[in-house]
Amino acid sequence: MSRNKTKNPNAQLEAGTMLVGRYLIVKRVGGGGMGNVYMARDKRLADALRAVKEMIEMFSDENQRRKAVEDFERESQLLASLEHPSIPTIYDYFVSEGRYYLVMKFIGGGDLASRMKMSPTGRLEERTVTEWAIQACDVLSYIHLQQPPIIYRDLKPANLMIDDKTNRIMLVDFGIARFVSPTQKGVTAIGTMGYAPPELFSGKVEPRSDIYSLGATMFHLLTGSDPQDNPLLIFDFSKNPRPRQINPQITPGMDAIIARTVEHKPEKRFASSLDMKKALEDHLRQLDSGQALRTQYSTEITGQVFCGNCGQKIASDDLFCAHCGARQPLAAPSPVKVTAKLVIMNNSDMSTSFILDKDTNLIGRVDPHTGIFPEVDLSTYDPETKVSRRHARVYREGGQFLVEDLSSVNGTIVNGTFKLYPKQPRVLQNGDEIRLGETVLKFVIG
Repeated sequence: MSRNKTKNPNAQLEAGTMLVGRYLIVKRVGGGGMGNVYMARDKRLADALRAVKEMIEMFSDENQRRKAVEDFERESQLLASLEHPSIPTIYDYFVSEGRYYLVMKFIGGGDLASRMKMSPTGRLEERTVTEWAIQACDVLSYIHLQQPPIIYRDLKPANLMIDDKTNRIMLVDFGIARFVSPTQKGVTAIGTMGYAPPELFSGKVEPRSDIYSLGATMFHLLTGSDPQDNPLLIFDFSKNPRPRQINPQITPGMDAIIARTVEHKPEKRFASSLDMKKALEDHLRQLDSGQALRTQYSTEITGQVFCGNCGQKIASDDLFCAHCGARQPLAAPSPVKVTAKLVIMNNSDMSTSFILDKDTNLIGRVDPHTGIFPEVDLSTYDPETKVSRRHARVYREGGQFLVEDLSSVNGTIVNGTFKLYPKQPRVLQNGDEIRLGETVLKFVIG
């Protein structure tokens, strides 16, 4: 005896499923209890990749169902009304077999939560986070200046993605964003504990609420400490460690920026996303000039010296930290310079090397016509010109060296397997091998 099989209304779409005769499902790439996000190909537009967001009706309560549908429709209309390089383009919206679908630009670079998991230390480098935060401030400023303002309300690493084609931050999942009047109160408290500011849970959401969430996100990226683990107290720095106490590699300037963004009272935070963006741009210039790094050591610049182990303030002549007892190798007026070099590995005698004696050392090929004279000139060792003129750089940050791809044509690979994303540095260890095109360099300390 045969039985009719009832289709599971909550089942995920299988690869090869065609939606409305146009979108061919490739695979599931994300989602949760209310639906899924799929990679799909648009068969009407030369198989262009799309992100298809799906909401499944699975509510026994009619009011819950109506609200979920309204939220989904509002997200569609909201995204369609916005135009910013950090907001995914919306292409289509439709309903099929009781499921609601939103078709958007596919973002292939992954989210920042995934980037942290990929990092050997569980956290990310300060310069990269600063650049990302500047871009996040730019898109927040754009939505905050809409009339009425749009408050995102759920900023966190999982909702910030990297466009692998432009290397730009993308703000995704506008499902709980709201148009909010400046005088509106009693807004529904929805957000993620740890990243959500105190006022969100009393229904007083405002643009500076997103600033708090961005600060919490930066804290997580730079320290590896998840705000969700201690959501109510983690930013009470009178009882819990500041960012630099968790990760002493964080500069004092960045420590101060984060502390200001996560102030309990909104009026103590940056006045706007644009003000925060300007502060981050100033900080980025200091990082590039080395000024922000020198403030860790020089009492002439800041009037302060910090413990290299726990990050607490100490006296300039302290040999041991009064807070954690650690001996102070960083308490000298200037840091001890570590010497390093890059050795050509695919040269016959393996004797050619480049001393990394500058704070920033460009790797590439010399080009007098455009004024490019890299410290590590690989012209002689790159007969097939696989190395870009400005291919990568190795630079010093504190006592470490980092390698960064500069959007090269053929990419930069570390230790044969790890391909660098452009403008996202990686800390170098003694003996690491760096491949640029067909040229291999070995990083050697001392």
